[in-house]
Amino acid sequence: MLHEFLRNTLSRQKLRQLFFNTALGNFAGYVAGSLVTTVATYHSVERRALRNLFGVLPRHKVVVHLLPEWLEWALCVFVGFLVMEFVRFVVNRKKYLLLFNIAPDQAGTASDDATGGRSA
Repeated sequence: MLHEFLRNTLSRQKLRQLFFNTALGNFAGYVAGSLVTTVATYHSVERRALRNLFGVLPRHKVVVHLLPEWLEWALCVFVGFLVMEFVRFVVNRKKYLLLFNIAPDQAGTASDDATGGRSA
């Protein structure tokens, strides 16, 4: 009985779907977190000063953070997590709709039937 349960649960197709969904969610979360970092920083050229002999030596690019580093990091993690969970919700939405015997294309009409076809 346990062998049959494991064979059905850990089938090749289900494992492939799990890996794909996890990779898609993690990648989307990583991209969203990286975009937060990109939006919260910018590059600037350093000013003339004694360390570059008042412009005689070449100037270096400097990264300027608009937010404190800890806040930027926390915001990246939070936004990345939200995007990852949103992707997981969208991927699994189809399964939940099928569980309640609602076709994905009828999901919008199911709420209209509950209100009697009236719009607010």
